[in-house]
Amino acid sequence: MGAGSEPVAILLVDDDPDCRLLFRDAIADSKVANAVYEVANGQEAIDFLNRRGAFADAPRPGLIFMDIEMPVKDGLTALREIKADEHLRDIPVVMMTGLCGEPEMNAAAAAGANSYTLKPANAEQFLRTVLASTSYWLEIHQYPSHHWPAEVCRR
Repeated sequence: MGAGSEPVAILLVDDDPDCRLLFRDAIADSKVANAVYEVANGQEAIDFLNRRGAFADAPRPGLIFMDIEMPVKDGLTALREIKADEHLRDIPVVMMTGLCGEPEMNAAAAAGANSYTLKPANAEQFLRTVLASTSYWLEIHQYPSHHWPAEVCRR
């Protein structure tokens, strides 16, 4: 990709082991070289991002997929903390949830979510959703530190 050509790490924040498994399967099927790290709730996500406790050696993710409804600390609370932190706010956060109500979507947007996707009940559609979202953030979106070189950009 050019500048910062190392693949960005992906952090998956979801309390449902089945959803994490489907996510891992989708990433494996897409053949991307990005490492996927998993935590089960918003508090673990904050600890991972701040390299605390068991996550002292955690990499800085370049993309976060986060559920909303989780124990200990929910996704919206964790999202607000991420976007309030000057060292973390630039990391894209995709809310991936089963909540399809406008109040939740509005709350996620107000808290700074970069995207809001739904977890379809159908496993095949879930895989397509993960692939499409991941493709956008890893192949289309240009990060300041991870982007195409100038010579491939049309001017």
